[in-house]
Amino acid sequence: MLGHRFSKYNPPPQDGKSDFEKLLNIFMQLLLISSGNVGEALQWLTEVDKQYGLTGKDYGIGDFIEDLKKNGYITDEGPNGEFKLKPKAEQNLRQSALEEIFGKLKKTRSGGHQTPHNGRGDEPTTDRRDYEFGDTLEQISMTEPLQAAVVGVAIVGFGEFTYKCF
Repeated sequence: MLGHRFSKYNPPPQDGKSDFEKLLNIFMQLLLISSGNVGEALQWLTEVDKQYGLTGKDYGIGDFIEDLKKNGYITDEGPNGEFKLKPKAEQNLRQSALEEIFGKLKKTRSGGHQTPHNGRGDEPTTDRRDYEFGDTLEQISMTEPLQAAVVGVAIVGFGEFTYKCF
């Protein structure tokens, strides 16, 4: 008999991460979603903790907030006692955003993109253009200039064409 059997989801082990590191990853994602609003991200984290039991008896959301302050991620020294991001948290957000964007990119050979247009890079084309500074050796045609030089020398060496160089 074909079918599906569902069971309770058991998350994979966190490879020895501390409670702070586990909650920090979730908190940073919530900060991105809340556009950097620390109070809103902490409120959402509290709701997620209530629903999924992220914290235990030994380590709670209050402990996590104190660790965020101690480690230099947030401060509550604002005019109304609001939580504000410190530069360390902003840098961590930027780094995680860049890793999320560029982390999934794979290195490919140059010119490996799909486009209907001829490129100026390493793509082999039959089009010719003048040399430009920065061209690689693969982009420089070696046979035509050498052929022209040989023909020019041969012509210059014979009688009346002595003074007519190409």
